[in-house]
Amino acid sequence: MPGSRLTADRGAHIVLPNWEEAIEVFGLPMDIRKTVTIIEDTLIEGQNQLPQPERRVATIAVVRNPLVSGTGESLNELVQDGGDLGRFLAERALEHIDQSRVTSVGKGAIVGADGEPEQAQAILFPKFATAVRDALQLGSVHIPGEKKLAKAGVTLDVLLWQVHGASSETPAGRMEIRVPGSPKDDEILVVLILGGTR
Repeated sequence: MPGSRLTADRGAHIVLPNWEEAIEVFGLPMDIRKTVTIIEDTLIEGQNQLPQPERRVATIAVVRNPLVSGTGESLNELVQDGGDLGRFLAERALEHIDQSRVTSVGKGAIVGADGEPEQAQAILFPKFATAVRDALQLGSVHIPGEKKLAKAGVTLDVLLWQVHGASSETPAGRMEIRVPGSPKDDEILVVLILGGTR
């Protein structure tokens, strides 16, 4: 889909596509206020030119937190939404990195100030992770997640984890995620990061 690009730090660029058609296609039930895709390509590590550029793709959705409205929703609603959101973000990320080249994955959520920490856990586990594994054909690989309760504009430091041939206890790096003005107090910011080669 066409989109505008903004210059970002560390050689990354941010893609802001027209998501309305995509959201209709995926039939997402939650209210999405904003989506952002960050693509970071590293060509030189230390003093060495890399034989293949390393790519990290972060797909982000800022969604309304239904549990802030006080209408009686349970954590199960966020669990269900997490499955749809995991599939949506994984498919969007795969537009910018080939599935066969993915070597690491990370995820995280920031719950706005009016929410509760366990709401991040609900939206990231277990259905979000299952949907991501299915989209990436990762089998039963474990995908840890970073969680935070915070005001808008805070940075989330997301660890990436190897998906093949390494212990799940071995981080493959990290990526800092920040979306200015997000999440609002009644929102949740959810991010999926795929790492690999371009």
